Amino acid sequence: MPLNVHIPGRPKTAEPAQLVELARTMHHPDVTRFGVTTTKEGRWTLLAVIKQGVKVPITEVEKRASKFGVIYLDDSGRMPVARPAYPALGE
Repeated sequence: MPLNVHIPGRPKTAEPAQLVELARTMHHPDVTRFGVTTTKEGRWTLLAVIKQGVKVPITEVEKRASKFGVIYLDDSGRMPVARPAYPALGE
């Protein structure tokens, strides 16, 4: 089930160039945009913002991102709101 909000965890490693390139070059008709984020545990993962009503997981996206995993978010039609990355840590 896609999420409406994702709050990433503090990264445990440097942002992997391979994942950044994957997000930059990925295309799928059910995905409005791709990006890079971290899980709550701080592991790097692909972010897929999907069109409303799309069922996940999307097999083609999962296969290409298998090394990193995928977090799906519903496309609300609004741009994300900037906020402190780690408010509990004062950042």
